Amino acid sequence: MPAKRDQQLLIDAARLYYVDGLDQGQVGERLGLSRSSVSRILHEARSSGLVQIHIVGDDRTVRDGELERRLVRTFGLREALVADTSTSADPGASVARLAGEAFPRLASGASRIGFSWGLTVARFIDLLPDTRLRPDTRIVPLVGGMPTLDSAPSGNSHLQILADKCGAVAGRFDAPAIVESALTQQAMMSESSVQASLAEARSCDLGFVGIGNYEVQTSRAVMSAMRLSFEEKSAVEAAHPVGDMLGRYFTIEGVPLGPPASERVIGIDLDDLRRIRTVIGLATGRAKTTGTLGALRTGALDILVVDDVLAQALLAANH
Repeated sequence: MPAKRDQQLLIDAARLYYVDGLDQGQVGERLGLSRSSVSRILHEARSSGLVQIHIVGDDRTVRDGELERRLVRTFGLREALVADTSTSADPGASVARLAGEAFPRLASGASRIGFSWGLTVARFIDLLPDTRLRPDTRIVPLVGGMPTLDSAPSGNSHLQILADKCGAVAGRFDAPAIVESALTQQAMMSESSVQASLAEARSCDLGFVGIGNYEVQTSRAVMSAMRLSFEEKSAVEAAHPVGDMLGRYFTIEGVPLGPPASERVIGIDLDDLRRIRTVIGLATGRAKTTGTLGALRTGALDILVVDDVLAQALLAANH
């Protein structure tokens, strides 16, 4: 503890600098001190606890910077956002909020922003506060809707909610994401309205996609909606899929699966996704490890938003 006189000097200097807004030179003039002495005094005031800085209203998600740096180095990402969930009872909400906190920065220069469906993407939309974008910004689906996913709202209505929050314009994709035969896919993909939706999705300069793990949650529902025959399902299994984005399955090496699974999806494919300037992938939990690892290896993701448990699992699983 500094002597009483010295402590008063710390208080006077701190008040002039932090409360009255004087710079260090002005503080020195007031107190008859050099700039270097003022700098030392202010440092002592902070380190002794006499000055404590609290940012009121800063309830942003706690991040793990070390895991973020390791993910960027390991997987060649442009950016990684990792939610520290050590004190969180809901990791999924933490990841969704973290994506929402980054959204204004990422979306500021985008003219078209595309979204897939999925649990984490749906929660991102639900938890995002009102965020004003340019009024000519378009929010568009990258794939048709999945009305069977009761736990993960998808499609035009959910993106309209997002557009309303952002003061933007919502695009439409009036088609199901998954159909039950290749013939149905061919017929629907030839419709002019579907072609227009696909063209707009391909023109996005920013995309948010949920990452699925094969046979887990949304990814299981996607496979079920395809109504594959026993032989077709066996062919899919033989390719060893680990996850999906946009209903497009891929292997642990990031190689997209071909027919029959690829012939059941109405939406852009992984090649289209790679052409979007910035793509953000969202996933939560250790159960998404292999799916997220495969997604990273597709080369389609620029930014990854995950929780710390999944981040650690990804780094441990990467060989």
